[in-house]
Amino acid sequence: MRGRARPYLPFPPLSPHVQQIQQIQQIQQIQQIQQIRESRESGDQRTMASVTIQKRSVWAAHIDMPLATRLWEGRDNDWYIRTYGKPPQPSDRTWEPWRGGVFVHYTGSRTSFSPASETDCRKKVASMFADHYPDSGDIKYNYLVCPHGTVYEGRGHQRGEANGGATIALSGGRELGRNTAFYSVQGMLGVPDKPTSAMLASMKKLIHHLRYELPRERRAGGELLPHRAGGWDTECPGANLLPYAKAGSSIDPEPPAKQGAEAAALNIISRGSWGARAPKSVVKVPASERRGFVVHYSAGPSSQTVRQIQNYHMDSNGWSDIGYNFLVDTAGRIYEGRGWNNEGAHTSGYNRSHIAVCFIGRDGDATKAAKVSIRSLYEKANTVFGRTLSKTYHSALGSTSCPGNDLRSWVSSGMPVDGWSDIGDGGGGGGGTGGVRSVASQQKAVNSLGYTPPLDVDGITGPKTVAGVKWLQAKVGVTADGIWGPDTEAAYRAYTSTGGPGKGMSSVRSIASQQKAVNDLGHTPKLDVDGVFGPRTEAGVKWLQTRAGVPADGLWGPATEAAYRDLAKGGATWSDGGLTTVRSVLRQQKAVNSLGYTPKLTEDGLFGPQTETGVKWLQTRVGVTADGLWGPDTETAFTRFSDGPNLTVDGDFGPRTIAVTQRAIGVTADGVWGAESKRALQRHLNTWSNAGLTVDGDTGPNTVKALQRHLMLMTGTKLTIDGAWGATTTRALQTALNQGRF
Repeated sequence: MRGRARPYLPFPPLSPHVQQIQQIQQIQQIQQIQQIRESRESGDQRTMASVTIQKRSVWAAHIDMPLATRLWEGRDNDWYIRTYGKPPQPSDRTWEPWRGGVFVHYTGSRTSFSPASETDCRKKVASMFADHYPDSGDIKYNYLVCPHGTVYEGRGHQRGEANGGATIALSGGRELGRNTAFYSVQGMLGVPDKPTSAMLASMKKLIHHLRYELPRERRAGGELLPHRAGGWDTECPGANLLPYAKAGSSIDPEPPAKQGAEAAALNIISRGSWGARAPKSVVKVPASERRGFVVHYSAGPSSQTVRQIQNYHMDSNGWSDIGYNFLVDTAGRIYEGRGWNNEGAHTSGYNRSHIAVCFIGRDGDATKAAKVSIRSLYEKANTVFGRTLSKTYHSALGSTSCPGNDLRSWVSSGMPVDGWSDIGDGGGGGGGTGGVRSVASQQKAVNSLGYTPPLDVDGITGPKTVAGVKWLQAKVGVTADGIWGPDTEAAYRAYTSTGGPGKGMSSVRSIASQQKAVNDLGHTPKLDVDGVFGPRTEAGVKWLQTRAGVPADGLWGPATEAAYRDLAKGGATWSDGGLTTVRSVLRQQKAVNSLGYTPKLTEDGLFGPQTETGVKWLQTRVGVTADGLWGPDTETAFTRFSDGPNLTVDGDFGPRTIAVTQRAIGVTADGVWGAESKRALQRHLNTWSNAGLTVDGDTGPNTVKALQRHLMLMTGTKLTIDGAWGATTTRALQTALNQGRF
């Protein structure tokens, strides 16, 4: 948290008309939740229009976790079977599969996989889960298809982590996150195995399902690629499956002849789905104040992501959040910004009275699909607020060229389209989530504090989830209003960092490291070093605190750490510097190794000098303060970096850095820094930093100074504004590109 945020306030009374609409919508939402939960309880498989998918519970029954993992986490094997046999949990990371498509994988074992029965296939999937769990907390694949043609659910329609991270460059100058924008489908084959006809048929049906039968925010794009595509260092999916992992192959399905129902409804892609940052503060607007609907454009390339626009608004402009209420891309997808109920930052003097929608692109880029979605949003706004809002555009309300000639003319003509579509919230729309933590993450947090019965982690806000959040709020000491805003987030983090009553404190030193320290001072009987804070560990910590001369409260904070080091002197065991509640030491070590650190860290879960050095190296690479403490800032920067282009921050403005820069500024990514790229950079700086440059392709001192100022604002890097483009400026540029902040 950067500061104390404004608390969320309840809505003022609404008109009877609006109340009636909201009551109907609430009843429909409750019915939808019930239908979803009933469908989850209807058996071990779900049949879609084109494919039958075996639920996770089918293979989870065969989970056999390693003894070391069970001891370390203090759980029995049945806990993993129960927990991971449930439906896939939504990820907190960006998930935009409509931008990309599907990566095809294989198991890749050097020996043949020849299952005698489906039980063998289920055991194989369960063994992969056990292998993946220490690194990613779940199986990494979205789906797996066995030689019998059976489709097994892994991460399902939620984001997976099997595609290798980083980005892949595609035609048209697109660069997409490998996990951010692609489903992962594994054919369960060893290196010598050939795919069966049953496997291939099921893969085709599955890809058809992912492309054409899901809500738009979960639908796969049209790319069909092998895991090795884009130069990824792997043989996957192997020589025998490789010929099928491409467009036009026998597993690449044709689109359905009719998609008549497609135009019937549009969904708003929620903040959680596009990876929004938490707002610094939120101001509610009564529905009675809404009077108008204003259209903007981003004036940047249509390849921009919503997260990039949010980064600019928050880091360069210093705003509390992305400025717009909603955004629309060229494909007609609608993204939740500040939503229906929050004050925007888009049109001076009209931020409370007007709902703002921003088209992502430049003048002339707006497609028919985009205009249909904008008009559909307008009609939805009239329903939400119970009145007809005025239609207008940015330059009608202020001195600006926004939204360009094309959209200005279209809005002036009344926003004509052949027809508009009903809009469902799709998990978005600002409906009570607070915009700080995704609904699924709220549900996980409630469960983590011992709520009973545990909430279903399904990402759906319903009465049970609201009741759970209120329970948590009362427990951590904030107003129990059921809305997870900045105050609730701060209180929850404070509560969990100290562990709450009887749970210990692990923000300075992990529980396992506390147990080792107690033992090293001669406590008898020795504590089990299992990372579990129970009564014996609490008594041991209090014993150590008494010996060290600090209050014996059982909480290992900075004072206890300092006193322990003074007492133990050279014999002090190393502390687990960093918030192990954010990422365990083992996962920190795996993350460091995943970025190519040499020599590789020993992945043993113990935080010593080598691990601290490795974490500092990673922090430098992802662009945060290198203090060796893995806190929320490091976690955010690492996940953003691992989903990004993964440029080496070395100050070399070579072809790779040039190509990534070119994609960011909207020109052909050929790796050659010519006049057109220089002009595009100047336009970019004029748009996003109000640089006032002459667009002449001359990147002289004035252009470089503008670039340096922009990089300082976006990344916080300290640069000398000298107009000289040297290695320091390039390193700041590489950091900004890695973090999506350019």
